[in-house]
Amino acid sequence: MPEAKAKLKNIGLSPKKIRLVADVIRGQAVPQALARLQVVFKRSAPIVAKLLNSAVANAQNKFDVKAEDLFVKSIIVNKSVDLKRWKPAAFGTAHPFRKHTAHVEIVVASKEGAAVTVKEKTEQKIDTVDLTKTDKRVHGPVTDTKTKVEAKKGFFGRQTKLAKGKDNLNVKKG
Repeated sequence: MPEAKAKLKNIGLSPKKIRLVADVIRGQAVPQALARLQVVFKRSAPIVAKLLNSAVANAQNKFDVKAEDLFVKSIIVNKSVDLKRWKPAAFGTAHPFRKHTAHVEIVVASKEGAAVTVKEKTEQKIDTVDLTKTDKRVHGPVTDTKTKVEAKKGFFGRQTKLAKGKDNLNVKKG
């Protein structure tokens, strides 16, 4: 019975509110869980639905299994780090409050008797380029097709001082 996971960290909702939605889909088949999440009127329902879709995609990519053959094995909602904030109060004082955050982890598994094939890892071939053997003459000497002025233009097509008639490259000082 292969499993696939998906995690989401530091959600800007309290874990208590997310657990209300998590309890609705725990142990359900994936199509029924997604259908229930569409009608649950809670702010965390679309977040949990997106995470469930991610877990299903992980299972399909890893084990080549259909979404209908999966069920929500476990869904864990943990408390994360609280953001400590201050609110102005009477007489120039301040009252502290905390913005709660949560971590969610969903594990989906295949049902008994479902056809599951494990995909083999395919090696990706990476092409390497030897930069020492490439043509380095980006701003090289003047060729027959270019005039001297075109060759001496800068990066943005502007003429340099040398191209404006002040060509002192070939003159020897001394």
